[in-house]
Amino acid sequence: MRMSTVLMLTAVMAMQLTAAGCAKNVSERRAASPTMGERISQESVKGRVNEIGTKYVSIRNDDGESRRIRVDDRTKMDQVVVGDHVKAYVTEDGYASTIQRVVD
Repeated sequence: MRMSTVLMLTAVMAMQLTAAGCAKNVSERRAASPTMGERISQESVKGRVNEIGTKYVSIRNDDGESRRIRVDDRTKMDQVVVGDHVKAYVTEDGYASTIQRVVD
């Protein structure tokens, strides 16, 4: 009897943890955390978000130069707004793999 109660409680706890993991919204699942490979092999662009479009993010660096970085469904991106200081990891073909908000 005790063993079945323990198994039942364990099963209920496992289901609750699984449900909590599934409850993450899209922005939490796509949170910006670059992989080591991205950090080593990809160019990074730092600056302030100048403009946000549906398929790009424009970033202005400290020298005043703006660069449009293309984004798509695979881009991991923090929730950024115009004026945020960010670091974008950019592939050779100009797509951002990760855009991460940076604390000033």
